[in-house]
Amino acid sequence: MKHIFLKLFLVLILISCNKNISNDSDQYLYVWMHDIGFEDPNFLAVIDADDESRTYGKLLNTIPATKTVGMAHHTPLFLPSSGMIFANDFHNSHTYVYESSNPVKPKIINDFNKIEPYSFPHSYSELPNGNILTTFQTKKGLETVGGIVELDYKGEYLRASDAQPLDETIFMRPYGIVLVPEHNRIVTTNYDMHETDNGYHIQIWNMESLELLSTVKLPNVNGMINDQNPFEGRLLTDGTTVMFQTFSCGLFVLDGVETLNPNITKVFKFADKPFCSVPVRLENYWIQTVASDSGGFNGLVVLDISDPYNPVETYRLNTGEDIGPHWLSPNVTGNKIVMTGFFKELEKKVLMLNFDSKSGELSIDDKFGIGNQSGAGFMIDREEWPHGGKGPAMAHGAIFWPSAPPDWKN
Repeated sequence: MKHIFLKLFLVLILISCNKNISNDSDQYLYVWMHDIGFEDPNFLAVIDADDESRTYGKLLNTIPATKTVGMAHHTPLFLPSSGMIFANDFHNSHTYVYESSNPVKPKIINDFNKIEPYSFPHSYSELPNGNILTTFQTKKGLETVGGIVELDYKGEYLRASDAQPLDETIFMRPYGIVLVPEHNRIVTTNYDMHETDNGYHIQIWNMESLELLSTVKLPNVNGMINDQNPFEGRLLTDGTTVMFQTFSCGLFVLDGVETLNPNITKVFKFADKPFCSVPVRLENYWIQTVASDSGGFNGLVVLDISDPYNPVETYRLNTGEDIGPHWLSPNVTGNKIVMTGFFKELEKKVLMLNFDSKSGELSIDDKFGIGNQSGAGFMIDREEWPHGGKGPAMAHGAIFWPSAPPDWKN
């Protein structure tokens, strides 16, 4: 009965959202940012993301988070069905919760710091019951292992579980989240935001109880582990197979999550020197960000993963040495993908990508934002912001309203 009332409430929230649109747009982009000099508060920017709107690519609003000044980092990859936006200031181990019943004017309804004993929340994912699952990297110090925490849709604590394996020599930092509802499983990856050590394992949990079921090591290739730091994963269209990539650009398939002996297979290598960050899985396409600070390839690689054990590269978009892609998130139809990241140009702007699901090709949307001499984009190196902030900002997490369906729904 409780779940029925929750679903009814979520439907009413979405109806309310549709009634509150204030211009001719029906798509918005939320971008979570911090002041580049770490002097002004973090803030959420609202940008028109409807390419048929007269204000497409224009800034509509900014809403500051005034309790901390630090590193605006992760949001969920997809806006939860409740319309609540979880956004963290990672350096300060702090999370803000915005509600978006009026999508142009989100407002903060909750915030939290550490949830004892857990600290440094990183990733957020909506569970099938509408609650929010969060990975916490540590407990009371960097020498400790964190865990996963389940919150209600407003960010109130419900329960938690430790990520410490039985073998205490294994280095774990819970990072990304993959949900496998068909098998009542959660998969978490292992990357240390504080860079104190490297991770070589992923973990599998019971979704109903949050019990840690297994800690699985990356496979040996030619007698050794060639990749490190499992970074982000996605559920594939069969609802049972998980694909994940390492920060060192290896691509792996995890199968048998419902068994006592899950298996990891390496299936692809994007590049030798760069680092690989947030991917998108759209139908049978895997779209991977690749960046290098040592003269390697910067851009996006598109794979056809119809056969996940034999991916086929279908397209490669070279963004050049001044654009280091990091974050991707798709819109509700999958024809637009927002991108934030690093290096000279992507630290000045947010880019919008066009995606052709028939050909698998990507292109930079030259109609999004006013851009600069180097090309299109929503500029974030401006001198003033609507909330009163001054000077250039740095963008990280970015998600669309209305939400794209999460990978476990499509």
